[in-house]
Amino acid sequence: MNINEIIKKVNELATKDVDERGKINMATNLIFDDITSNNSELKIGILDEIINSDHIACAVDGSKYEIELSDVTLILARAVKILGKKKDKKSVPSEIAEDFKIIENYYDKNVISNKSILFMLSLETGLIEKCEDCDVIFIDGPIVDPPTYYEEDVEIENILSLDKLALYRSTVLRRLKGKNKLIMGIVKNFSHRILIKEFLNSYPALIKARENYIISNIMYKYRLEKSEFNKPIFLGWINWDSLINNQIILDDLKGILKAYNQYKNVFNDSLSIYSIYYQYNITSPIARIDMLVEKEPDFTPIKYLNTWAMQGVREVTLLNKLADELSEINSQDAKKYALLFNLARENYLDINDKLAELMMRKT
Repeated sequence: MNINEIIKKVNELATKDVDERGKINMATNLIFDDITSNNSELKIGILDEIINSDHIACAVDGSKYEIELSDVTLILARAVKILGKKKDKKSVPSEIAEDFKIIENYYDKNVISNKSILFMLSLETGLIEKCEDCDVIFIDGPIVDPPTYYEEDVEIENILSLDKLALYRSTVLRRLKGKNKLIMGIVKNFSHRILIKEFLNSYPALIKARENYIISNIMYKYRLEKSEFNKPIFLGWINWDSLINNQIILDDLKGILKAYNQYKNVFNDSLSIYSIYYQYNITSPIARIDMLVEKEPDFTPIKYLNTWAMQGVREVTLLNKLADELSEINSQDAKKYALLFNLARENYLDINDKLAELMMRKT
């Protein structure tokens, strides 16, 4: 390709992108008008109220780290639960539950990567199960996690298969809901286009739009209209059941909807997931908040978020920020475990070699 051909192709792509962006922006403006004029079931608003009554909130987060050691891979996983008690003033006591394991594997990298996620989520779910002392549970990540489903039912090194993890996690969540716990999943990186799915029939130009682009534009437009940049804003609720029942299923939603059906089998149709988009203030990131509820929620979950939220924090709440920092496994931690593993294995092999040598001498 010569320089003229390159410039021509770049210009063609740019022109096409500008055209598509224009159609998406027009659709976004029309959706904004639908929402603000109450022609949509979705609501948008500013709400800065908090929960002043005494309550206990907890945050659960997990992380994992993989490190290769010649013929094996070590998988480290850690999960952390942090309690926050709201009394006269907001306080965070030092009650922290932590767990981790080391697992060796001899499998394909993709298998190891998938299994490390399931291992971490199993530890995380184990701590969620211990949240009976909490009124509000902030889970880092979606309620349906992993947010996908694939054909796989193999257990390696006692790591739960995807099916069994879905059964375990959904059973734990159902049991906690039976005890009137408020359960929220805080999704920092939302790529699944659940809001776009709601409007795709009316606005087909959205087929190539990104969820975050649409949400951020709608919220910013609303803040400009209301001249309010310092207070929390919300956009929702979206019932996941409507996504299942819709005839059009976007490719990026197929996996998560299959996973949701796995959970619904355990929920016995008495519980559903509703999602809302939330931003603490104009300088804070937007997050998707998943709620496990019997019916469409009121504003109570937003008030709990406001109570514990912090400006500019990617994890949204103070508790989730602390849980994220404490659950993180860094490379230095991983190297220490790798060193211990290698030392233990080498000593074990040395001992067995000596035993074999002695046995051979006796024979």
